[in-house]
Parts: sequence; C-alpha cells; structure tokens
Amino acid sequence: MQQFFKTLSIFLIIGLTTNIPIFSQTIKEKIKWKNIRTVQIHKMNEPLSPPVIGMNSGEKITLSFDDMEGGTKNFSYKLIHCNARWQPSDLFESDYISGQFSGDIHTSQSAFNTLRQYTHYEFNIPNENMKPTQSGNYMLLVYANNNPRDTVLTRKFRVSEKIIGIKGEIEAINRMSRNKPNQELNITLQTGKIQLNDLYNNLKIVVQKNYHNERIFEYLNPSSMNGSQISYQMNKKMVFKGGNEFHHFNTKTTDYSGEHIKNVDFTRNNFHFQLNTDKDRSFQQYKTKKDLNGRFQIDKENSDHPETEADYVYVYFTLKEANSTAEGKFYVTGDFNNWKCEPKNRLIFNPDKKVFEKRLLLKQGYYDFKYVFKSDEGLKPCYISGNHYQTENDYMVYIYYSDPTKRHDRLIGHTLINSSERIY
Repeated sequence: MQQFFKTLSIFLIIGLTTNIPIFSQTIKEKIKWKNIRTVQIHKMNEPLSPPVIGMNSGEKITLSFDDMEGGTKNFSYKLIHCNARWQPSDLFESDYISGQFSGDIHTSQSAFNTLRQYTHYEFNIPNENMKPTQSGNYMLLVYANNNPRDTVLTRKFRVSEKIIGIKGEIEAINRMSRNKPNQELNITLQTGKIQLNDLYNNLKIVVQKNYHNERIFEYLNPSSMNGSQISYQMNKKMVFKGGNEFHHFNTKTTDYSGEHIKNVDFTRNNFHFQLNTDKDRSFQQYKTKKDLNGRFQIDKENSDHPETEADYVYVYFTLKEANSTAEGKFYVTGDFNNWKCEPKNRLIFNPDKKVFEKRLLLKQGYYDFKYVFKSDEGLKPCYISGNHYQTENDYMVYIYYSDPTKRHDRLIGHTLINSSERIY
C-alpha cells in the first residue's frame, strides 16, 4: 500500500507538470516556461560530454539555463529515479538519494555587457546536500516557488557503475542503398567476475546515436558466450542509418561573417546572422566534414565567461527544396533545441524566393544542426540530408541489468563507439 501511494504521487507530479496523462509511465524532457532558453546538461567542465557520471567517482553533472525575464527567481530541483525506459522505478527517494530530497538553486548571475538581459542559473549534482546512491536513469525536475507542480523544465542524466567492459565497432552494410540502414553495431561485454543471470530477460542494451534518438534493445540472445565474454554480433535489430554530416555555423563574433554565415547585420538593437542557403543533399555524394555530431557550445570571442557574456542573436536559416508541396513539414533541429519538431522551429515556405525560411533567437556560439522532414507517416531525418554508410557518428552504448535482488534497472556500464573506426 505504501508503494502504491509513492507511485501515485510521482504520477501526479508527472501529470501536472509535464502535460503527460497521470497514469502514463514515461517521463519526457520538456521546457515548460517560455522564457527559459539554452538548457544544457553535461559532465562538469566538459560541455560537449553526454550527461553520465560514474557512481562514487567524484564526477558531477552540471545543469544550466538562462531566464530571459532576468531578475532572480526561487528555483528548486528534485530527482526521480527511472528504469531503462524512463518510467519511474519502484524505489523510494530514501533508496536512491543521500541527503535532502530536494534542493534550491543558489548560483545565478546576470548577463554582463549584453544587448539582451538574462539571468544564468547553474548547479551540480552530486553536491553537499544531495547525492544519488543508485545507478541507473535519473530525471532532474526543476521547479519554481517551492512547488514541484510548477515545473520549469525536466532533463535526463545517468549514473553508471562501470563494472563491466564494453568493446564495439560499426560495420558498413547496404552500401549502395540510400534508404536502408547502413551502419551495424557489434558489441562485446567483458563481465569479469560479475555474475549476470538470465541475460535474455534481465539485460537491456540502450543505444543513442549522436546523443539522442534513444533506442532500447531487449530480449536478445547473445551471438556467443565464452567465459566472462558476451558478444552481440551481426544482430539484425542493431542497425542504423548513417545519415549525413551536420550543417554548422559559428556566431561567437559579430565583427565578421564566420563559418557558414553569409552576412552579419545590426538593426533594431539586435545582431542578425544570415546563414548560407542550404540545399537538398539526399542525392549528393558523401563529403567528409568535421562536426560536433549535433551538439552546440556557447562561446564568445575574447571572453573568459561566455555563459554570461555571450549575447542572444537572431539566426536566419534558408533551405532550398524543390518539393515545396510535399505533404509534410520541415524543421531545423539539433541539440540546441533538444531535437524537438515544434512550431517554433518549423520552416515556412517563401513563395517569392522559393525557399523555406526560419528565424531563431540563439545564444552566441558554435552550433550543429540538420533539417528534418515530418509527415503523417512520421519523422524522416534523412529525407533532405541523405544517407551514407561513411558518415561519422557517435554511438553511446548503455548496458542495464535488472538485478533480481534489486527493484530497479542497474546501469552497469557504458561506452562511446565512433563509426570512423568501423569495419569495412
């Protein structure tokens, strides 16, 4: 009975704060306040790292965001422990938190010498007041006015035990097809002295391509087992489309046009960055290009503190696409908007110029982005960008174990596999 009320209370918070039906189980990342921008979560002092830390490692997770209304507000946070599918686990807060069950965000700074005023908030976990004590998935809930129902945003992070070794590589497949998956993931687990039972039911493999688009693989039979070595090779489920390299631009300086920028203007007390026109790449040959695999980094030239000294500027995206009457919509996405396809980042067709356009207000820095197409059939991320087996991608691999003696999915190991080290 006590567990029932604990689960019900979590569902009530989820339902009232994230627009998810009360008895829906999956918690999603969301920004509830329109004035909140540039949300970032990563390992402390490593802004391009995925949000995963080792348990009892001394590593910390940093969450930061800007409030465009300025001033100082009373923001707090709490943690919800989840299973591998981001559903609330059966643990009580006392089972997975040492210290306080909620905390206040005390670190805030006002923007300095910028045209647009904002307040920058930032804090770390673990801290002196709160420490996660179990491995697995955590949803970080930021709320206002000491009221968890007044949710500001939610973000995911992970705590890993790192007790198993993981080796892997990407094999190129379907090289001549533009439509089929063409990168296959093969992994081998080194379990050492750790005893894992009933792998088919208890082991889950979660893979993130370029730090998003999470896919979970379960009920898998290993291709081979040899002592402490468990292999998953040539599995028809663990295949992905390589896609294409990302577009990118750099707005760290307003003095001249940086990478992929056509021109910079200053009007109506704002800087305006017009990007070069992008075109349909679906039938172009593959070209090697360095990128951040979809991520972004805040930066300002000649600044030691870009988190508060970088300004917000307008960025203009232009896409030339012949099929303007396609039954669907184009969006500009990336880590900067958490890969969301929402009205605020949908491109609108300009019949006079015969191009799709969008203007976004973004903080100065280096950004990767891509154009995706969404129709009634679903999201088609390669529709406009193309699909190549040679594309360099990052694959984050997480291994979860449903320990029969516990009440949650343990995250027992993780690793990063880059497709540039693929097998041909």
